[in-house]
Formats: sequence, C-alpha cells, structure tokens
Amino acid sequence: MKTIIVGFDAFDPTLFEHLHNEGKLPNLSKYVDNGGYAPFAVPNPPQSEVSWTSISTGLNPGGHGIFDFVHRNPNTYVPNVSLLPTKTSAIGTQFIPPHNSQTLFEQAVRDGYPATSLWWPATFPARFESPVRTIPGLGAPDILGRLGVGILFTEDPESEVDKRKTEVKRLEKTGAGEYRGAFTGPSGKTLSGMKETTLEINLQITDSKTAKLVIGKQNIELEPGKWSTVVEVAFKIGFGMSVRGITRAMLISTEPAPKLYFLPLQIHPLHSSWRYGTPKGFIKDLWKNTGPFLTLGWPQDTSGLEENCITDEQFLGLCDQIREDRERALMHLLGKYKEGVLACVFDSLDRVQHMFWHDRPEVLEDWYVKLDGLLGRIENRIAEKNLKNTRILVVSDHGFKSFNHKIHLNRYLVDKGFITPFEKKEEGNLKDVDWGQSQAYGVGLNSLYLNLQGREGKGIVTEAQKPKLVDSISKKLLQWKGPDGNQVVQKVYTRDEVFDGPYTQYGPDLIVGYAPGYRASAETGLGEWKKDAVEPNKDHWGADHCMDADAVPGVLFSNQGLKNFPNPSYKDFPKLAIGKELSHKDSAIPPTYSEEDEEVLEERLKDLGYL
Repeated sequence: MKTIIVGFDAFDPTLFEHLHNEGKLPNLSKYVDNGGYAPFAVPNPPQSEVSWTSISTGLNPGGHGIFDFVHRNPNTYVPNVSLLPTKTSAIGTQFIPPHNSQTLFEQAVRDGYPATSLWWPATFPARFESPVRTIPGLGAPDILGRLGVGILFTEDPESEVDKRKTEVKRLEKTGAGEYRGAFTGPSGKTLSGMKETTLEINLQITDSKTAKLVIGKQNIELEPGKWSTVVEVAFKIGFGMSVRGITRAMLISTEPAPKLYFLPLQIHPLHSSWRYGTPKGFIKDLWKNTGPFLTLGWPQDTSGLEENCITDEQFLGLCDQIREDRERALMHLLGKYKEGVLACVFDSLDRVQHMFWHDRPEVLEDWYVKLDGLLGRIENRIAEKNLKNTRILVVSDHGFKSFNHKIHLNRYLVDKGFITPFEKKEEGNLKDVDWGQSQAYGVGLNSLYLNLQGREGKGIVTEAQKPKLVDSISKKLLQWKGPDGNQVVQKVYTRDEVFDGPYTQYGPDLIVGYAPGYRASAETGLGEWKKDAVEPNKDHWGADHCMDADAVPGVLFSNQGLKNFPNPSYKDFPKLAIGKELSHKDSAIPPTYSEEDEEVLEERLKDLGYL
C-alpha cells in the first residue's frame, strides 16, 4: 500500500471550480478530467477539529467525541477547549488526548505499514504508545499551555489599550538606541513557593534600517518590517531545570519610538515539557535536516493582524513561511518514502481566507495557485522515486463563506424567554443566569444545550418536556430573519439526527446550522451575550465555515478516480486511503472535564482565533 494524503485546509469547491474553469490550476484540473474530483461532504458541525478527526476515523462526532471548538462542563456550565482537555491528579494537571478513536494511521500500522501524520489537528498530546510518527497540528499549545497570543513591546504600553488579546509589555530605554524588556514565562519553583519566571531581552538599534536583538547568548539581526529566523528562549524554573521555547520576532518600527513584536512563545519540539510529537528521533531528524518550524497549533498570527500589530503583507509572508517549512519536511520524507501512509496538512489557506475572503480576491487566487503548484511538486517527487501505483488523495475539511453578521445566540435566547438572567443587563454571561428559570443556553460556535434535569448542575427541563422545547426553539430559530432580510439559521439539527455512536449522549442537544453570512459571535462561543442579538461584523476576520455543513462542503481529489464514490464523505475516507473501513468500539470512556481554575480556562479559550 502506498498512499499520500495532502490536506488543504478550507480548500473551497466553488472557488476551485471557478479557477479550474479559467484554466489556472493545471495540476488539480488533471484530476477533474480523469474523474478524480468531487465536492466532499463534511461532518456537522463543519469545524476543523471536528472534521479532520472525522476524516481520519470515518466517524461523526458521536463516534469520536469532539463536537465543537468549545465544550462545557454540564455540572458547572463552564466552557472548556475541546482540543486541550486536561486531567488533574497527584502529579498535577496534564493534557490528555482530545479523542481516543482509532485512526486510519493506526490501522495502517496494524496492517504492517509505516504511517506518518504531519500537522494533523487534534493529535496533541502525542500518544507515546502509538507507532504512528506524528507532528501535531491545530490544538498544540504554547509553552504556557495556552493556544498562544503574540507579545508587543513598546515604550508606551498604555497607548495600546485596544489590544484585546495581544500581551503588551514595556520596552525600557537604557541608553542611546538601547532598550530592555522581559518575557513572562511558566511558573517556577522557588524556596518560597511558585513564582512566574522572566527572561530579559535587549534591543540595540543602530539606525532606521538595522537593529540587533539579544536574548541570552543569541544575537539576532533584525530588519524593520521583516520576520526574524526562529529564536530560541529558555526560562529557568528552578532546581537546575528550564523550559525552552521558540518564537519569531519583528521590529515593527524604530521611529518615533521602537515597537518590537514576537509570535507566541511556542514549544521547542526537541525540549518539550509535554508530549509533543513521536518518536523523538523522528522529530529530531526533521528539525535538523529540514530546518526549524513553528510548533503552535495555530501558528498563523490572525490575532496579531486583527489587532494591527502586523500588516496584511507581514501576515501573508508568515503564512508563506509556514507553508514552505511544511513542504520541506514533506519533501524530505518523500525522499525516503517506500510504502505506507504519509499525510501532511497545509492550513495557511484557512487563515488567509478568514482574513481576506471578503475584500482581496487576488490574494485567495494566489493561494489556490500556490497549492496547485505544491501538488505538482509532490507528484514530481513521487515520479522521480518511481513509486508506481501510489495513491494520492487531496482533501479539505470544509469550504468557506462570507461572515457578515455576528450572532449573539444567548441574547436571542434571553429575548425569547429561554434564558432568565438574575437582572436585566445589556451584556452578560452564564454566571448571570437564574438556572432555576432557564431552559437552554449556547456554548461553542454551533452548539445549543438544554438545561436538562439530572445532567446540568441546576437543570430543570425534564425528559418529558424536552421534545416540545426542542421543537419550539427550532421553529423560532428557523423563523429568525436578519437585517438583510435573510434567514439567520439555515437548519437546526437535533443531536440524534446528526450524531451516532457512543459519545452521542455527551453532545449538544441542538446543532445550529447558520446560514451563509451569519456565524456565532466570540461571545456566544464563551457562553456570553451582548446588547443585540445580531451585530455587524466589522472585523478583519470576515469569512468563516462554522455554519450549516451543507453550505460549506470540502473537496476530494484522487489520482485513481472516484468511480466507486460518486458522493464521497468523511465516512468514506479511511477506505479510500487504506482500502478498508475501520472497526470502532461500541462503548466510550466518559469525557473528562477540566478541573482547572475558570480564569485559566477562559484565557485558553480566548486565545483561540475564532473567539
């Protein structure tokens, strides 16, 4: 068996077909001409962590247990990051895998073939007992155990009050053209207890075009407006131990006052405190032979762009670097490839479309052309190796649509009487809810839960009341019209309509399939609400896919055709990849809900680009 899987996150069928008809994507067009292309049905809801897990397992969320970017603890109503569940024990709090379902990669190994998964979402932390070679994708945290935000150093932090996510720190002038600042790192042990660690940085500006960054023994040359090479950092946490990480820096400006920006402090893959990738020799080989790479699950800094820390072109340059880093790794492995499954996910297109879909079509076209060229180079490498009968599958986890209006679902539920706050306020969150008088609530980007008796901590809705309540909420949502006169919600699904499998009972009661143009707000994702149920989206982030699954299908290409799969979906993918369906357990380990402090969980959630 020889299978190469190329993941193009968010590759949209409508835009592809338009560019194909214009003759701009010659490599992918060959697949169309040979009957090897089809739109690809994705799971519900069409979120990346849900979809990529479904693609690798052939299961819907009821089978693998990932239902949304945000889950909630039913006992406390506290939101959790689905990609980074934790478990607290006598040795402390540790990350645990977000799902335990069998994947096509593990099955390939059981069948006697090597399997490699590069930057596949929901694969952190690594499973050391697994024989699959892995580098984790979406979900891999920074060195603080969060999803990562950038750090801005400036002489005047008070002038940056508009920064909602970015960490702003003071840059202190110490001499002519010389400045000092400090990173805040993980907590370390001291004789008096736990204490935050710091790492000093020094900036030396020679003139308007050149500067030097000094961190420990490293001297990094900086050119204003350009990303540095990968920079290593180390925080001493006590008793001779250090936490090491990586980042990239950019000198944003030198005049009238310097501003220095860093990408989130990310896990160093060779010196990780957590189980980053497996096996260690594999990670070391890639790091040393193909060059360093960013390790954060969301390395494309959409928050830095949204908050005007970096420009459009600087963001696009970063996305290009990430694509090139991954291509080098994939080509290195193709040079050694003989058989088995080799998969690599390229996710920069997803971030580019989030930020430029609505106003820069030329940027989107450029990226589709780049990915078409990447496929051509992969095919050439396979041909050079004379790897006959190699199956090539190109797949995306969803498509894309405009995101013109933010929906504050909990405000709508308040207005319709399904949520009763203790007091009337323009804004609120689930802590403000009188649960003894409330029937439903929203947490996550497509999830709506009933305040069910015996499941929720303060539930009041009985099983007998559930059908009538579900019907009432569904009908109202489908009748909801937005300011443009269009439906806000395209479809509402009950849990049992879209989920099957042992985890179904843990999923949301209703899945809200928003119509194109509408998406749940960040506040909805966190269980909050604002003054109005519908708010114009004025953000740079102007397009999305967390809508109705039927509105945002993905794509599937196969060099061996799709004759036996006329309407392919995620359920078919394992058979397409390894020639067989996967067998799965009929029982499920109950989900683990984090026992961490609510503030820690909230910080981790807010780092997520969607929130």
